[in-house]
Amino acid sequence: MSFFPTRMEIPNTIIQAFQTGYGIKQRQQELGMTFVEEKHLYYMKDTNGEIRTDFPSVSKVLKKFYKEFPTEEAAYNKAGGDPQIQQQLIEEWANAGTYSTNLGSRVHYMLEKKLIEDYGNYKEVRQPIFECDMEQIIKGDSMINAGCNFLKLMNERNCVLLDTEMVLGDPELGYVGQPDKVWLVMNKEKTGLGLIITDWKTNKPKNFEENRFTGKMYEPFQKQPDTALGHYFVQLPLYGKLLLKMLKGTKYENIKLLGCIVVLLKESSDYVEYRVPKEVVDIVLNMDVKKYLTKK
Repeated sequence: MSFFPTRMEIPNTIIQAFQTGYGIKQRQQELGMTFVEEKHLYYMKDTNGEIRTDFPSVSKVLKKFYKEFPTEEAAYNKAGGDPQIQQQLIEEWANAGTYSTNLGSRVHYMLEKKLIEDYGNYKEVRQPIFECDMEQIIKGDSMINAGCNFLKLMNERNCVLLDTEMVLGDPELGYVGQPDKVWLVMNKEKTGLGLIITDWKTNKPKNFEENRFTGKMYEPFQKQPDTALGHYFVQLPLYGKLLLKMLKGTKYENIKLLGCIVVLLKESSDYVEYRVPKEVVDIVLNMDVKKYLTKK
C-alpha cells in the first residue's frame, strides 16, 4: 500500500500539492537558488540580484541561540588537566560524532529513497558521502523501519508529501535551509490546506533529555532547555518561516503552518513524535532573524 492518499481519496489535496510545489519552484528559479551537495553550498540572489554563497543555513542561525559545547575545556576538566588524556578524549568524541553522522546520513538517504520511490516523484535523490560498518547498518535498518512506520501514520492522517529536502531561502530573511519533509493536509475545519514540517532525528534518546547540568537557550528562547530537542524545536519553525515567505505572491500565500514534528527514530524500530510547542513556532514566525544574525 502506498504511503500517500490516492487521487480518488483526496483529489484536491493531490492537485494542490503539485501546484504549490510548482509555485515554490518558480520562486527558486527567480532567486537563482541551487544547492551543491559536494561543496555543501547554497547559491541565491541577494536583494540586489547578485548571486551569493554566504547566506547562513538554518543550522548556523540556530547556533545564535545556544552555547556550543566547549570541547577542549570539557576534555581538559575530564582529563584532570592531563594534556595527553585531553587529546585522547577529543579524538574519541570526534570519532563518536563521525560515527553518528554517518549513521544518520545513511538513514536519511534510505528513507528519502523510499519516499521518492513510493510517491512516484521525478526527483533524483542526492546520495551523501558516508561510510558505515555492519553495526551501523544493523542499527540504521531498525531506524529505517521506524521511519517507515511513521510514514504509514502520516498516510493515515491523510497528509500528502509536498517535497523532501526542499531548498528554501529568502534574501530578505537572510538565510537558507532544507527541511527533511514538507506535507500538505486539510485543516481541522476542512476549509483549507495547511503545512506540516517533519524532520528525522537519529540522536541517542538521552541527548533529548535534561539533566542537572542543562541550562537554557538564549533569548528569545530562554524558556527552552539547551538540549538537542530544544534546538530542534527552534530549527523546524525556521524552515517554516522560509517556506511561508516563499509562498508570498502565489495562490497559496494565505496557507498556514499547522505544525512541526521532530521524529526520533529508535534502534528498536519504534519512533517518538515531539510536536514543537505553538509558543515556540509563534516566536520564530514573528521574530526578526537578521537582528540575531548580526549578534556575536
